[in-house]
Amino acid sequence: MMNLILKSLLMVILLLVPSLMRAGTPVIRANGNQGNVVVAVSDSVAISISMVDAVTDPIADWWIAVTTPLPAPDNLYFFNRSAWTTESQVAYQQPFSNIDSLEILNTTSMPIGIYNFYFGVDLNPNGELDMNSLVYALVEVAVLSVVEPTSGSCGETTNVFSVAPLESDAFFQIDPLGATNPSAHTFPTVHTYMMLSDNSVSRNVFAPGDITLTQVNLVENLSKGGTDYSLNFTSCTEITGYFDHLSSINSEISDQLAAFDNCNQYFAGPDEYRFCSQPTSIEITTGYNLGTVGGPGSQGSAALDFGLRDTRITPLHYTNPARVVASDQVFVVCPYDYFEPGSAKTVLFDKLGNARSDPPVCGTVEHDVDDTLQGRWYLKGTNDFSENDHTALVPSNTAPVTTGVLSIGNSDVGTAAFFFDYRDSGLINRRFSEVSQFDTIYCWDSLRNRTGTIASGSAQALSGIIYVKLIDEINLVMERSTQFSSCPANVSTLNFTGNVVDFVR
Repeated sequence: MMNLILKSLLMVILLLVPSLMRAGTPVIRANGNQGNVVVAVSDSVAISISMVDAVTDPIADWWIAVTTPLPAPDNLYFFNRSAWTTESQVAYQQPFSNIDSLEILNTTSMPIGIYNFYFGVDLNPNGELDMNSLVYALVEVAVLSVVEPTSGSCGETTNVFSVAPLESDAFFQIDPLGATNPSAHTFPTVHTYMMLSDNSVSRNVFAPGDITLTQVNLVENLSKGGTDYSLNFTSCTEITGYFDHLSSINSEISDQLAAFDNCNQYFAGPDEYRFCSQPTSIEITTGYNLGTVGGPGSQGSAALDFGLRDTRITPLHYTNPARVVASDQVFVVCPYDYFEPGSAKTVLFDKLGNARSDPPVCGTVEHDVDDTLQGRWYLKGTNDFSENDHTALVPSNTAPVTTGVLSIGNSDVGTAAFFFDYRDSGLINRRFSEVSQFDTIYCWDSLRNRTGTIASGSAQALSGIIYVKLIDEINLVMERSTQFSSCPANVSTLNFTGNVVDFVR
């Protein structure tokens, strides 16, 4: 929900590498809560830290930091035991020990926007942030101008929506959670895609329920023209969501926004873009016209992205949770499960059924299976926030029972989503969850670029084979060879060359 460019840089600096030796578990709370917290400007915000399960007592650096919606240099603060400063300073340097609760901030009148508070501990007590020996926790605080009843606790309900975001004829299917499209979406995608019937035609986007807009982002293609908008919202304290790829926003919304002054320009391929974000607090009623998707002036997106998070659920499992960014991935839910029973929900699930028949029809992003190949893998020696260098070995999001995908963001292997059909035995085209034998080469062939079949014309063949060896629970090596059209019957005859790439959990 922050400027994505800024967030990428900060998350590289802040706490994305797991600890090699966990001597305790840091906990951080806002107003007593570990999930997302929504407050009004006039409300108090109390931040406290705890340490639990401390089992050893080495001296360690204790880090406390916050990213803010303010312009640099006020976008990042560190707590130095007595005060908050924009300089990188360690908070404490002391042994691990259990702490019930220590308040490190109690304030009111925070500027409107999104704040991420971090508490991390690294095992190298040198006063510098050592990411290779770091564990951390975070809590997100959304500060709004006023918090209406719709921003209160959700209670136990999941029936928060009643109106479909698009009219039924505006989209022909919904692609479920977990799509892969490297390198931008190397890992299973945490939102769904409402696939447009005709993206050259402008169609209205409606608020699915009573919501509060919390941030509006825009991306302008400065080279080719066209603007994309995204809207972040909350339905209640625990449920937050977003729509991406709107081609316009309602003028009644834009008139309430301050100027987009938090902007960055960057290149993606040959094109130059400008990304801007603006925190806000605008109450929206059910069925309100938020803007449009598709049509002239858009960037040609084929879908309206719809994502939702609910911090009441059990956090999703990741083998290496320290590489996962906040609630964007940990509390992912199916947006359409949150519609009350009725015609809108029926239509939405029918459209999901057009893309996937295997339950759950809305898909999932929870694929990591410990001690196997299945799940997320990171290029060895990196700790970046982007997905460009990494890989995901996961089931297809539309045909998970029969089809898998090697989603490769790493250009040394070959950036593409390599789909294949499962085999039930042997060392070729096995399900990733069934590969747990160390120091054994497995191979994948008959690769294609989509779940659909080549024979039907819905997919195209991808050349070569990909072979992988699981070294241990957290290390593998991978190579692609275009010298082979299929895996050899004796897979053990394959040799790794200088083109091999190392990945870690």
